[in-house]
Amino acid sequence: MMFRIPPPPAPKALPPDPARGALRAKLLAARNELGDREARSRVLGDRLLRWLRTMPLQRLAFYWPTRGEPDITSAITTWLAENPARGAALPVVVGQLLEFAPWHPRMPMKPGQFGIQVPDTAERIKPQLLVIPCVGIDEQRHRLGYGAGFYDRTLASLPVRPSTVGIAFDCGRVKSVDPKPHDVQLDLGITESGVL
Repeated sequence: MMFRIPPPPAPKALPPDPARGALRAKLLAARNELGDREARSRVLGDRLLRWLRTMPLQRLAFYWPTRGEPDITSAITTWLAENPARGAALPVVVGQLLEFAPWHPRMPMKPGQFGIQVPDTAERIKPQLLVIPCVGIDEQRHRLGYGAGFYDRTLASLPVRPSTVGIAFDCGRVKSVDPKPHDVQLDLGITESGVL
């Protein structure tokens, strides 16, 4: 599933937005207070896996969970095991953009930028789908991340944009994340209670 949408102009560095910063802090605090994060991650992962099984794709990139993000690793591992032709990747920060390094469950890992684990390989792939963590997501599938802009810049830089799925706990669902012109709208959003 590939969308041939012309990329928007690459976002320029913008000053911090106090309102979005306050919303981000509120949503991160709510996520950190979840007492049943593991069970919620399983439900969310199962919902993602059911959706992935309906899609004709072979390569996806997902994220290594950090800072209380939903852990969908087991869903991705199951999806990979169902078809040996499938491949997964994890993002690696290179300058101001993300590249995608192949990953499998036995892949040697090493600390990357911000201390997040990345595959210990120089190989890169071009995924058909990006599964993106969200601090917040609204009904129009606009994403609020950590504020560094890596996914927005990366998507804006690609000649062919992969499909995008945002992943968030229900506590990250909001009416609006106050999207800015450079914010890329996601194709789909998934939480433990539904699909946006």
